[in-house]
Amino acid sequence: MLTNKIKKTAFTLAEVLVTLMIIGVIAAMTVPTLKRHAEMEEYAAGCKKAYSTISNATKMAEMEHGDVKRWGKLDKEQKNLQKIYDYYSEKMNIINYCPANTSGCWQQSTSLAGEDTGNDYGIEENAISFTTADGMHWSISGGDPKSVGVDDAPEGSIIVWADINGNKKPNQIGSDVFSFVIDPTRGVLPGGADNEYVNCTSGASGKDCAARVIKEGKITY
Repeated sequence: MLTNKIKKTAFTLAEVLVTLMIIGVIAAMTVPTLKRHAEMEEYAAGCKKAYSTISNATKMAEMEHGDVKRWGKLDKEQKNLQKIYDYYSEKMNIINYCPANTSGCWQQSTSLAGEDTGNDYGIEENAISFTTADGMHWSISGGDPKSVGVDDAPEGSIIVWADINGNKKPNQIGSDVFSFVIDPTRGVLPGGADNEYVNCTSGASGKDCAARVIKEGKITY
């Protein structure tokens, strides 16, 4: 009588450990990349949302208070800043307000080069900052539009900064912090609109990245 013999095989402990080690090495190499990619997608979406939010708020404020060019310029003393903030406060869901040079609504930001930019009051001097219900931090002030790559906007234009995830890191200009300029003639423009975002590269200021992110729909620098 013939008997079928079945040979049982199994992985040895050494083979299992080697396999686990290989999986661990692959995971260590790929997980950070996947996490970074997901973060960059989130930041790009946040930049677009911030642009849409400030654009819509500006349009609504103009309907009630007249064209932006009638709001008055912002000089170094920021004489019209409180009035302009009041216009926006009526149109944005603000949950926290910080007067000029007051902390609590902004985090210290760094450039793409890793240098501290501005302070915990905002990016520009004498800025009014505030937080909206979606967790975004905002800062409005006067300043030089050329500094954020909107070269054709007149002096005294409103500069708006948005930290799209508020207190969460990295609080880095060009990553989760973006600039917008309220041009009296052309409306709301993302930073970098007039200079092809030359400072939106690794190791640069990052101040004119908004236009690049909105155009490309992603962050690749």
